[in-house]
Amino acid sequence: MALSTAHKAATDALAANRAPISVGAQEVHKWMQDFNWDFANNRTKYPTKYHMANDTKEQFKLTAKEYARMESVKDERQFGSLQDALARMDAGARVHPKWGETMKVISNFLEVGEYNAIAATGMLWDCATAPEQKNGYLGQCMDEIRHTHQCAYVNYYFAKYFHDPAGHTDARRVRTLGPLWKGMKRVFSDGFISGDAVECSVSLQLVGEACFTNPLIVAVTEWASMNGDEITPTVFLSIETDELRHMANGYQTVVSIANDPAAAKYLNTDLNNAFWTQQKYFTPVLGMAFEYGSKTKVEPWVKTWNRWVYEDWGGIWIGRLGKYGVASPQSLKDAKRDAYWAHHDLFLLAYAVWPTGFFRLDLPTKEDAEWFEANYPGWQDFYGVIYDEWRARGCEDPASGFIPLLWFIENGHEIYIDRTSQVPFCPTLTKGAGSLRIHEYNGMKHAFSDQWSERMWLSEPERYECQNMFEQYAGRELSEVIAEGHGVRADGKTLIAQPHVKKEGKLWTLEDIKRIGCVFKNPLA
Repeated sequence: MALSTAHKAATDALAANRAPISVGAQEVHKWMQDFNWDFANNRTKYPTKYHMANDTKEQFKLTAKEYARMESVKDERQFGSLQDALARMDAGARVHPKWGETMKVISNFLEVGEYNAIAATGMLWDCATAPEQKNGYLGQCMDEIRHTHQCAYVNYYFAKYFHDPAGHTDARRVRTLGPLWKGMKRVFSDGFISGDAVECSVSLQLVGEACFTNPLIVAVTEWASMNGDEITPTVFLSIETDELRHMANGYQTVVSIANDPAAAKYLNTDLNNAFWTQQKYFTPVLGMAFEYGSKTKVEPWVKTWNRWVYEDWGGIWIGRLGKYGVASPQSLKDAKRDAYWAHHDLFLLAYAVWPTGFFRLDLPTKEDAEWFEANYPGWQDFYGVIYDEWRARGCEDPASGFIPLLWFIENGHEIYIDRTSQVPFCPTLTKGAGSLRIHEYNGMKHAFSDQWSERMWLSEPERYECQNMFEQYAGRELSEVIAEGHGVRADGKTLIAQPHVKKEGKLWTLEDIKRIGCVFKNPLA
């Protein structure tokens, strides 16, 4: 039967111009922007002093479906490696003991940061009005959920395969004991989720992720692999593949407020405060974890810090935002000085209060001391001689009845906690920058180690009211506090923390600590 002229024309046209059988992800993303609510006023629960523009774009333009497909592939590779190849190769047993202890700190602390970033990006999603900007925050929120699970899995893996699981399994139970948890909370929790929503974006995305994920997540994979740890690179490199999107979100946050008069008034101050708060903790803690928590060294921490923080972030990344009025933090120069000595100062204090931790520390060996002196001239005469004295007094042996905190008391070296950053410091025993400053407010005294922390507190003293360890436990005996804070292992008497990593070494117990008779004292009382 002959086709009509019209039918034939239609058939020929379809043959020449085939109808699409699928639509690209980018087309779907563009089409979905039409499904948006238009509000006369932004009805967010999380107000901000800034105005975020309604036409802000997202750089990656991912739909939730495409995101899920991409991430599922990465998870299959990651967990496949962990559960199959690395398990059969007994990877957990090949990790150097010092590095296994370091991962108790890094994996637990990063997990807290990722968890709080879920809330932060949810808050930013609620605050933004531009549909593409909301989509970028949504993708990051899902990333942070994934990263939280990944960090928890690192703890689970080490708890299952590392020779000493205590600490990987108990970290949160002892969070009220030592000073490191409260400093981490200030950086990874308060800075991400409290206060102005855009200020939280600056802290999380512009500083935390654009500045410190490289020296943390990227650098840690190098140090881990050099110390027999194949688990951490497998997981952390998978995490890092998502971080570029988060940095882009921070960039777009700045773009969205660039034309707002409030940006010219507040943004650089908020950036400086966020940077100083984070570097005050990250700079010494990461340097201490890498250099003192490893057998094999990659490079001096100061070089890693200069490359990623000073040059890459402070110079190149912030430089790209210069056209929007953003300038490198005024405190960057002081932070650069901190990068040289601050982590050495912190390890001295961390080892002094080792019973309050949830991980084991180890004094520098002769080989370590030679490396430190070669890379930090003057290290031996200042720090090395102290460690030699502690070792000679038997600080690793419970029978000695000596913990280094007693040495600080005997020599009149008071340990303070910076009220703003919650980082401990000893003004009479330091090579780092800064000096002791004390203020009184609401009947309490507050110590600060530098001008930037002091300035932040003076502008918002009510924001920094967290009690520190010495205030909380003043007048109480050390072993009593450790028992109350769950700082013991499953037997109820052996401490989780220990002053050495020797498998055959004697482990300290509550009774050993009690015999010393060490009582907490508040230096500001």
